[in-house]
Amino acid sequence: MCEGFGHARMEFVHALTCVAAPFLFFPSFNFAMKAAFDVMFQCTLCEKAYQRKTHLIRHEATHTQQPSSSCPLCSKAFVKPEVARRHIKTCAKKFNQPAPPAAKPGRKRHSCELCFFAKVSCDRNSPCSRCRSLGRQCTFVTQEVPSRDPSCSTVTSLSPSITVSRATSRDSGSFSFLQHFANPSFQRDRLAIGETAKCSVRRNLETLNSHIEDALVPTDPMSAFGGDFQLTSLPFQIPSTLPSFTDDYLLQFNPDTLFPSKLSNQLSEIMTELVDTSKSMGLGTAGTLNPLDFMELSTLLGVSNISASISAFFHSLHWHLPVVHFPTFDPGNISNPLLLSIFLSGATYTIPLDGGALPSGLFDVAEEYIFRKIADLSTVASPKDQSHLLSTVQLLQSALIIEMLQFGQDNMQTRRRIRIVRHPCLVSTIRSLGIFQLKRGTAPTVCDERTWRNLLAEETCIRIACWVFLADGFLTVCFKNHPSISVFEMDCHFPWSAWLWEAENASSFSRIAMSHSTELPLPPLKDVVTQLLETPLSNDRIPWGLSVSVEHLLILIYAINSLAFQARAGLLRYLSLDRIRCASGNWKLIWDSVIGLLDKDQFLHLGYPKHAQELWWLLNATLDATGRSDVSLRYMDNTATDDLGNLNEFIQWCHQAPS
Repeated sequence: MCEGFGHARMEFVHALTCVAAPFLFFPSFNFAMKAAFDVMFQCTLCEKAYQRKTHLIRHEATHTQQPSSSCPLCSKAFVKPEVARRHIKTCAKKFNQPAPPAAKPGRKRHSCELCFFAKVSCDRNSPCSRCRSLGRQCTFVTQEVPSRDPSCSTVTSLSPSITVSRATSRDSGSFSFLQHFANPSFQRDRLAIGETAKCSVRRNLETLNSHIEDALVPTDPMSAFGGDFQLTSLPFQIPSTLPSFTDDYLLQFNPDTLFPSKLSNQLSEIMTELVDTSKSMGLGTAGTLNPLDFMELSTLLGVSNISASISAFFHSLHWHLPVVHFPTFDPGNISNPLLLSIFLSGATYTIPLDGGALPSGLFDVAEEYIFRKIADLSTVASPKDQSHLLSTVQLLQSALIIEMLQFGQDNMQTRRRIRIVRHPCLVSTIRSLGIFQLKRGTAPTVCDERTWRNLLAEETCIRIACWVFLADGFLTVCFKNHPSISVFEMDCHFPWSAWLWEAENASSFSRIAMSHSTELPLPPLKDVVTQLLETPLSNDRIPWGLSVSVEHLLILIYAINSLAFQARAGLLRYLSLDRIRCASGNWKLIWDSVIGLLDKDQFLHLGYPKHAQELWWLLNATLDATGRSDVSLRYMDNTATDDLGNLNEFIQWCHQAPS
């Protein structure tokens, strides 16, 4: 009986191998067969599984972070066995030598600060070619700044034995980002998203790749074999006929066509909708681009590019627009608009693996596709209505991403459309949903997985409100666009700090939340701005100052710039420029205290918040130029524009004017 069953099983495996052999070069089929027959070793403390037991043992050590191996010569302990083995080969005691003194890790720095943190070579001239192209002098680190726990987002005190050098006046490097943005010679990556990505922290993509693999599993991998091949009839019955396929026949099919997955089906649906949208836009008529072609899109929006594009998004644009939660992001369970916007953002900063290029007009069609859905939000649902929250929030996220992505294109017509049509539409939608007044039900605290995810849902809505406000301030500062959002309308809570938002799980979140449990929570934005306006400069003690992070300071400086523009334009006659200067001074005091002990490597990955001081310099420059008869600059006019020349001219004046 056992022998007969074993023989039948061998015949089944042999038959299955014969049938599957022509398909083994397809990744989708390989993954499906691999998942079916591989032995997996499951972690007892979490849901992760590994194909090799050694990998499981190495993973389990990360739960405790306890040394699992030690050197038999010097008794030094190591978490990873392979690190211990490498140490034993070169252990000092092995050669009867004393242990070497502890040295500072890393190589000595010979490049200037800008080249060092951008991770590019420095020619060591004075100034170097990189700094010279940006119109600034090279700077070098001469004093050490103590590092701090990345879980902390605030500074408690500054040691009297340590002095931190900081710029107190404008120099040629004061507007490094704004000068890059306004420089007419830059036509690609005007928002410097790729530049910031070079010095951002590298993410752990293990969970993301796992989600992508799950979404790429064929929904019905055996359906391609035809009706004669049924798993239910095996192993006791072998099909009497097997499909006869030749290599030439198979090569005409795309693997995703033979073995469609959830993600490939979703991408096909997106491409179909984009083609239909391009046709409805009237593309192809006289003087316009041709409609999008499905076959051309499939070269770009294919599963072969999905992993690289999504990874590129979270390493680049996400640092400037952190409204999507990376640790829980699952590409197989998001809406079409959000998947499209993230895919296109990543494709902008990476080369498609199979040589595809971005079709002409694709961004404009994607913008139209997403904002049509924004306009179709006919039913106004409460942000706390879980039945409508997910799809609505993901649509708002996609609109924000495509809006910033379009601003990166050096096209004045596109810029004007975003400023006049798209952005006001997004603002009015968020206003109607009441998200500008959304407050958390509870402060961050120790919580379980379910509570953590509920807190994340609230935080995502708050981040959407805050980053739409930032986009509004960006339009005001750079293009003198009259604000669509009032500062005193922003009655929602401030977003979490980056370290709390980036917590990978509920336990990490709880640990970080506990370390800040004694801090005074920040009031809503309108209340914080009011206090900055009314607190005398002599009082350098703001009660909630230790709760502020660099993200909060970026929001605040945009708010003060917005008020200053409205005050200069005569829209807020009750608000004097002296009160604006008071708020500006209070902001700078808090900024200095927050970045005083912030490690440079930890600071640089935060995207636009690192440029917040440039906005403070710009604010003070506009205040100094207001009312001066000897200053005649177009940037000081109150007329909105889509030309960056006015901003560029003003920045050049700031470099020449006394600080």
